[in-house]
Amino acid sequence: MPIQEPSAPPPYETANTYGSDFDPPKVVFQPTNYSGPGEYSGEPSNITPGGLRLDKAKRIGNRLIIDFEKVSCCPGQVTGLDPDCRNCVPEELRVKGIKQDVWSEWCDDLMKVQKKSPSIGGCLCIFCFPAGLVQAIFCAMCCPTSGDHCLKSLPCFYGDWYVGLREWQASVNSVLNKKDMHAKLKTYKPYNRAPRSIGYETRKIGKDEKYEMSMLEIALTAEESQKLREEGWDNGVNDGCTSGSGRIL
Repeated sequence: MPIQEPSAPPPYETANTYGSDFDPPKVVFQPTNYSGPGEYSGEPSNITPGGLRLDKAKRIGNRLIIDFEKVSCCPGQVTGLDPDCRNCVPEELRVKGIKQDVWSEWCDDLMKVQKKSPSIGGCLCIFCFPAGLVQAIFCAMCCPTSGDHCLKSLPCFYGDWYVGLREWQASVNSVLNKKDMHAKLKTYKPYNRAPRSIGYETRKIGKDEKYEMSMLEIALTAEESQKLREEGWDNGVNDGCTSGSGRIL
């Protein structure tokens, strides 16, 4: 027997999820198996009947916000997505035809790219050891550490990481764009400018205004996708140094 599409979703609940720097948009808690008119699936939902999301995403307006920790404090620490993120495709993507195996592959590919990401400790060594401030100024002004060039894969450069992130976004968006969606990695500084993701409160503990908080944002409609395309990755970082040329996060 064919599955009957519901005529309308239950009433939405709303909540303010941004800080004082934004006009408060709304976060939408969707009912199980429903994401919008004409978008219904009989497959098991990744949103429980009580509204708990299992996909580590938070919907704010027409965007999904997913925590993304771009760098670690020390070498060897895990960065990128929450390890459980790969286990549940976001509901809004699922109802538009993105399968679980595709989502898991995207997450795995992104985490492979993240293995090339620097650590804060490693950055300090490259920029400050052994000459201290003089070396730091020279590296910032003269060294294309983030650029796409023939030396980008050397340990003292991060260009291969940024190239990998750019290629990952292009690959994912080659699929999402056909479904009127778009994904982009974005960075906020100070962190209180960032959208209030699921992990926001935990991530800000012990951080000061210099901390750069990154997110993976996925626009869910054609209109929102166009807005996201026009937005830059840089939300307050303002890295105008030579060392920052080539950054996309």
